[in-house]
Amino acid sequence: MKQTELHMQGQTLLRYSGEEEEITLTSSVAQIHAQAFCGCTTLRTVTMEANYIRVLGENLFADCTSLQKVSIWGEMEDCDGTRFTRPAALREYLGLSPQTVLEWECPTVWCLEGRCQFCGGPLKGSVMRSCSVCGRFA
Repeated sequence: MKQTELHMQGQTLLRYSGEEEEITLTSSVAQIHAQAFCGCTTLRTVTMEANYIRVLGENLFADCTSLQKVSIWGEMEDCDGTRFTRPAALREYLGLSPQTVLEWECPTVWCLEGRCQFCGGPLKGSVMRSCSVCGRFA
């Protein structure tokens, strides 16, 4: 991917203007402006590798007619600073079509689901819960 396709201001992605089918956003992107990918008709897969990204407005992927999958590896926050805890709410906020797969692994969501915030394994115990995979305490 060419750097000129990512229109950045500091760590904020303002707009993507490329023709790639797959893109990966690394931890250098901390914020994404509203509708940054709007109308990208060739885009099929987007991966966000950051631990935390703040989305500065709704409909990030509106009118991305070829988009098949969005993978997010970390916490997502809306423009008001509210963290998403439900995939359905995040899907709606991002403007994903029903056909687009949302793959989201988030430590905050794991805790709500009774999963380890470090590895995603199931937690055991009641008061002092520990992970049955990595052994860490939650």
